[in-house]
Amino acid sequence: MDFGYTPEQNHLRTTIRLFAEKEIRPHVMEWDESQHFPVDVFRELGQLGVLGAGVSRGARRRGL
Repeated sequence: MDFGYTPEQNHLRTTIRLFAEKEIRPHVMEWDESQHFPVDVFRELGQLGVLGAGVSRGARRRGL
């Protein structure tokens, strides 16, 4: 049994890590100290398709 990541999972991990290192890490302390919520960063994450739970098409049709 192979418990390693699939190529798609590795791609997702790399994409998120690079985004976080570039767009989030440099600003974390500033945002924390000013209690700023970076809405623009979450919009970008949404555009990358990494926000929200994965829900199958069948579940969406049933209103879930």
